[in-house]
Amino acid sequence: MLRRIALIASAMTFFAQGALAQVPHRLTGWASQSSTLRTPGPVSGSFVTPNLGIVPPFVDGQPIPGWSGLLDNGDGTFTALPDNGYGSKANSSDYIIGVYTTEASLKTIGDGSNVPGNIENLAFSPFNDSLGLLNNGQGIDLLITADLPTYRSGNGFGVDSGIPVDPRITLERLLTGHDFDVESIARAADGSLWVGEEFGPYLLHFDADGTLLEEPIPHPFLQSPSNPLVIAQPGTETQAASRGFESIALNEAKDKLYAVPEAAPLNDVLRAVPGDERVVELFELDVATSSYTGVTFKYQKDGDAVDNAIVIGDITNVGGNKFVLIERDGFFGPAARLKRLYLIDLGVANEAGILEKLLLVDLLDIDDPDDIGGELEGVVEPDRFSFPFNSIESVVQLGDNTLGVAIDTNFPGDAGRRAGVPDDTELITIELEVPLASLSPAPLSPDAGVPPPAEPLAPDAGTAQLPPLAP
Repeated sequence: MLRRIALIASAMTFFAQGALAQVPHRLTGWASQSSTLRTPGPVSGSFVTPNLGIVPPFVDGQPIPGWSGLLDNGDGTFTALPDNGYGSKANSSDYIIGVYTTEASLKTIGDGSNVPGNIENLAFSPFNDSLGLLNNGQGIDLLITADLPTYRSGNGFGVDSGIPVDPRITLERLLTGHDFDVESIARAADGSLWVGEEFGPYLLHFDADGTLLEEPIPHPFLQSPSNPLVIAQPGTETQAASRGFESIALNEAKDKLYAVPEAAPLNDVLRAVPGDERVVELFELDVATSSYTGVTFKYQKDGDAVDNAIVIGDITNVGGNKFVLIERDGFFGPAARLKRLYLIDLGVANEAGILEKLLLVDLLDIDDPDDIGGELEGVVEPDRFSFPFNSIESVVQLGDNTLGVAIDTNFPGDAGRRAGVPDDTELITIELEVPLASLSPAPLSPDAGVPPPAEPLAPDAGTAQLPPLAP
């Protein structure tokens, strides 16, 4: 007990002094899934540019472009969420979005090699609009790929590619990467799935099998360039492209959901702290009513106040009002500089109402006393491990002291592990010396508490119905 208290006190002291000190930890597992693996399905990648020796389209099925969200199923398997496919609305209309059930055989001891364990896909559940919610004349109506005779390519509403939509997509109203850019996932108490996406940005609610259960929930004032309202009225976007809800998490009680955009709004007047791009907000949603509550919390990223290039990669609850977030830069391999796990507590903020944060792990400098990683490219010391990927986008609690962290590979664009070779999907487990729930970003004082909520969110301007578009 005394050792645990000392570790907590030491971690908080270092953080308060601004030093880059990590909470004591060690790498406990490592596994990967080959970038060559394909999921049976329609021809995919028809609009993807060749890269790193990969030449599309993929006639043997869909690639798995890493994971943007990850859930622990409690039975040794995971629910894993790829994003919209190939990185943009323009090139992903023939990629079917959904979730995988996966199982990882982690490498847990060093064997003198740099070969990880294996990740196996057990099942794939495609997201679908079989209830017809997206063309029912209510809420957010979208002309999805399943409603079209041919795939669209390009941004905005896209252009006719002349390539027929696969009949399976049409018959089952399967959703594709041209319809939504899914980036984050949380499991409700009833087993249904909440998904954060970036084209709206919207919050989407699916049943456990992938069927859309209710209308997409727009944000009151965040609108990306791919939002149908913005496409119809150019110049009205308030959030940059690919800077939507990369991160969502439910609280421990599972009655509130927190959605975190990757970056601050484009419009300075909409920012939590005008003039400071480091500060983003956690927007609170009431699960019972599927509506934003107006309560927000302020979080300050690392990096510069102007032209901030750090983004939030994911968030997960680790007990009570405590959450772990990923901060990352947009580089991979030797160019990577900032990939970190931070812990926050919604009840611990500074005088300005900014949440305090505690550095847990620098993912570019992970303790590996058992040499699980072996001799990795760019890593010299035998007791160190690095996770030098661009898009580290999944963090999940796997035990009182343990976190799982995984990547989106941006297939076929990133080569973070081996130069010139498309990244495999990697998963690691990291064990901290103390339980996550026992950590705090700052000592609690008598007047410490939940910071006052920000001003109520602006009236919802994103629920207007769009007229159907001609194919």
